[in-house]
Amino acid sequence: MNDQENDIKPEGEKAEEEVVMDLDHESIDEQIINKLGGKKKPATDEDVDDIVSEEDDNSPATIKKLRADLKTAQQEKMDIMTSWQRDKADFLNARKRDQETQADVIRFANQNLVIDMLPTLDGYEQAKAQPSWTSVDETWRKGVEALMDKIYTSLLKIGVEKYGKVGDVFDTNLHEAIGNEATTEKEKDHTIALVMQTGYKLHDKVIRPALVKVFQA
Repeated sequence: MNDQENDIKPEGEKAEEEVVMDLDHESIDEQIINKLGGKKKPATDEDVDDIVSEEDDNSPATIKKLRADLKTAQQEKMDIMTSWQRDKADFLNARKRDQETQADVIRFANQNLVIDMLPTLDGYEQAKAQPSWTSVDETWRKGVEALMDKIYTSLLKIGVEKYGKVGDVFDTNLHEAIGNEATTEKEKDHTIALVMQTGYKLHDKVIRPALVKVFQA
């Protein structure tokens, strides 16, 4: 009798242990079902790992790190955009300066040629200002005047302009004073009394200032 009881007891303990293990598996299955939205399937070690992994991904530390990473990425994006916009602006400004430089080179390409012509123009102006200019052969004189008029017209087309007349207001940007003329007329004060040499500009740039005497009251 005792031997039979001893034989039954281990079987009873084994049965009880199996029930406990079954309950543990059912508990795990329920957790997995809840995590999977109610879809029931056999529990596996992989499912348990997924649950743990999912819980870790939603932890405050992980969320904080993701937010920090996102903020860093956004800042890096802004830095790249700002740098790109700055480089683009620098490029456009450099291209604009190059275009302006090229335009100036074209506009003032004839400057040296015009400067070389100035002594000839001065000689014509000085000869024309002499009283004897009207006493020379009229045909010759008119021929020279017509030729010089064509030269001045051609110079005007490329932006050359002569200036400097008696009565103009003295301007240090345009004129170079080489002396003064006393006057009692206050309205003439600081105006040009005599033009010693005509001034020339090329596209509003002074290539030679006019030499003048200035009235001083």
